[in-house]
Amino acid sequence: MCRLEQLALAALLAAVLLIHNAEANQETRTCYACEGINCQRTSLAQEQKCLNALDYCVTVFDKFTVVVKGCSLEVPSDLRRRCDANTVECHKCNTDHCNNLGQPNYVCLQCDSSKDANCASAASSVTPTRCPSPTAQNSYCYVKYDGGVTTRGCATTLADQRSCYASANCMLCSPGELKSCNSVDFQPGTRALRL
Repeated sequence: MCRLEQLALAALLAAVLLIHNAEANQETRTCYACEGINCQRTSLAQEQKCLNALDYCVTVFDKFTVVVKGCSLEVPSDLRRRCDANTVECHKCNTDHCNNLGQPNYVCLQCDSSKDANCASAASSVTPTRCPSPTAQNSYCYVKYDGGVTTRGCATTLADQRSCYASANCMLCSPGELKSCNSVDFQPGTRALRL
């Protein structure tokens, strides 16, 4: 074997060892995991350790409802296609426990007038932000008046939604129907406007 062949073989072996060591040192990701109705349970916070270091976390939606969370390679192939197609019905991310956000179009104003006066007096100047992953069947934004304080945010749980709906000083709206829907104001105590 000539010297050039020996150097090429040594370089090849070094590259193989380097790749093997890099893969061995890569930590696998941990994702939130649920499927079907279990994604609607607020007390159930299951995790899934991805088997492949190159795998990533996903949340798959049916409109705004979470249908599955977990490592992408563990998600059923019919649902994984939504992620492969880069649709809004899939949230993909690459850090531990990152699949905790709602669908990309689930954005609401999230503010409190006791901390930011614009929340009450200039809501249109507040930038809407993406909501957490909902545990309720439907996803809503809200605006609430309580003791002179205006709060706006995401109603992600059934308890949040019921509480707001029961109050004459709270309004729910669907972010899928009207962008920044909770930027509107209504007369406290009237429950006149429900979007």
